[in-house]
Amino acid sequence: MEFRTIDGDGQRYVISQRGEGPDIVLLHGFPDTPYSWSEIEAVLVDAGWRVTVPWLRGYHRETIVPGRPYDAETIGRDGLGLLDAIDAPRAVLFGHDWGALVTYVAATLAPDRVRAIVTSGIPHPSVLRRTPAALWSVRHFFALKLPWAARTCRRGDFAYFDRLYRRWSPGWLGPERDETLNRAKQALSSPATLDGAIAYYRALSLGGLAPAIARVPPVPGLIIGSDHSLAERDLFTRTAERLAPPGRALIPPGTGHWPHRENAAVVIPELLEFLGQLGA
Repeated sequence: MEFRTIDGDGQRYVISQRGEGPDIVLLHGFPDTPYSWSEIEAVLVDAGWRVTVPWLRGYHRETIVPGRPYDAETIGRDGLGLLDAIDAPRAVLFGHDWGALVTYVAATLAPDRVRAIVTSGIPHPSVLRRTPAALWSVRHFFALKLPWAARTCRRGDFAYFDRLYRRWSPGWLGPERDETLNRAKQALSSPATLDGAIAYYRALSLGGLAPAIARVPPVPGLIIGSDHSLAERDLFTRTAERLAPPGRALIPPGTGHWPHRENAAVVIPELLEFLGQLGA
């Protein structure tokens, strides 16, 4: 991927952009980088899309804006600001992990700007259950809010990231997985970018839902879950049921938190079929 910096309204974006056609934006999560989208980016370019792949704010030095918060509404507006910066009146947003939350919020704030959504690994927050099992599965949310979270992440060559990958995707093994993990460690090796990545967790309220994430957006969507997920399988189905048609859930077998990477052979054809249903 080749990245360039573009300016928005008070926000810089570092993006890779390829192809011509309707717009689709691919948004990574934690701990990850835009390089995770390489395979899907290539397929979409070949299918006739203009594909934009940004670094999430905070994950690249040039995206950091001192004083700009990381609450749900603000990160959703990051997504809408990116559409303005690339001159895209409307786009499909495809987000994983924190990129999924950016996708949900942007579509809720401005459904006229978001043609459809695709999310991976994270159901919509409004369908989550506060059970002991659910809270245990997202215990990293609490750990990363602690004052010493950055020190915990850095210890032992980011051994915490190794543990997260093993816990979230125990069946994902091999060189692609290792490269993804190493790129995340490299990207967040500076105090500034690691603090930026952790800021998403520090800003997220663990109490009631903010208005920007209190309801599922009224747009079509493909909601990708997994067999071994941070959330129960039925929550992805419940999210999809609340979307505008065509909306559906996809649970690729044998996957964890990165289903679009772990079983791309299932996800990519389903993605292309869903995008084809959106019409011209």
